[in-house]
Amino acid sequence: MIELIASNSAPDSIRRKLEEVLKLMLLVWARESFVITTLSNGAHGVDKTVVVKSDSGEFGFRIHGSKPVVVAAIEPETPAESSGLEVGDIIISVNGVQVLDKHHTEVVKIAHDGCEKLELQVARTIGVLMHEQLEPPSQPIFSGYLWRQSGQAKGAPNAKKWVRRWFSLRPDNCLYYYKTEDDSQPVGAMIMAKHTVDLCPPDIGKPFAFKVDSGEGIPMYVAADSEELTNRWLNLLRQAANQDNQWLDKSARCLYQSPGSIVRPDCFGYLLKLGSRWCGWSKRYCVLKDACLYFYQDANSKSAFGMACLHGYKVASMSANASGKKNSFEIIPPEAKLRHYYFCTDSEMDKKRWISALEYSIDRWIKSG
Repeated sequence: MIELIASNSAPDSIRRKLEEVLKLMLLVWARESFVITTLSNGAHGVDKTVVVKSDSGEFGFRIHGSKPVVVAAIEPETPAESSGLEVGDIIISVNGVQVLDKHHTEVVKIAHDGCEKLELQVARTIGVLMHEQLEPPSQPIFSGYLWRQSGQAKGAPNAKKWVRRWFSLRPDNCLYYYKTEDDSQPVGAMIMAKHTVDLCPPDIGKPFAFKVDSGEGIPMYVAADSEELTNRWLNLLRQAANQDNQWLDKSARCLYQSPGSIVRPDCFGYLLKLGSRWCGWSKRYCVLKDACLYFYQDANSKSAFGMACLHGYKVASMSANASGKKNSFEIIPPEAKLRHYYFCTDSEMDKKRWISALEYSIDRWIKSG
């Protein structure tokens, strides 16, 4: 095609534009091919192999979901943390047994049968599905290391471990925390609107500790290294808590962007979506970012026609008998008054890709009131 245009002496500007279009098409094809290959069954789907050796009967990680299961949490200072296993990893096999199509309980049983050593073949969810482009850097309001109490439980906060994490309060009034200051993907985040921030009593287990609480669910306990740092965090977090929900405003602005303009998405691609009014299935191009799912007419749309905020939602696979479609799944609201979503994909593997990405995108956010 390019040779034909060149032979007819087409203007340079038209030729350059066509070449740019072709390059973009090749990039899209290559990216989709890479995702499908990476998440497909067999050796090509394995991103890495890790070995986790039990320490006093504990491996130190938790999984969630079924078909496939995904690493949901890794406890600090455990064999899982030192093995290279990461939150968001899709488990492909356990000690040589393929587990992509197995339920959660089956995978747990296979792991327990492995005694004190697990050899896990895994594929990355987030690293594979992201665009190559990087999000433009935004200057945080304040960042630094804090001690975070892991596995908090109401009524017994001082019985938990303290782990060191990098916290960043950003202009969207969200508090993000990372494993280290060099990480680009947050372990979790909290929308600060309508939260309270208060000092903790001395028996909490750490000096200079304070609590961030929405009034619903489990509060987060953190501690600084000095009284001066604690006071600074308290002042800034309280200011953020009194501001409007700028995260929602920022997410809503993505409605006016094209699919390719949303940087670092958690997942993207075509889905069949069940309409709420006419109960018919429509093909939509969807982009997932930070637990928000944006809907487009197609991949070339200039803006989205809608979005779904999925904080607190759960994702579940559906049978063809229940939905009338193969490779279908549902996104279940935390309250009956909220919208229930139904989708289906072209293949079983694409369905697993979307379920894994949705679970990771939703679960890494802390539910706030």
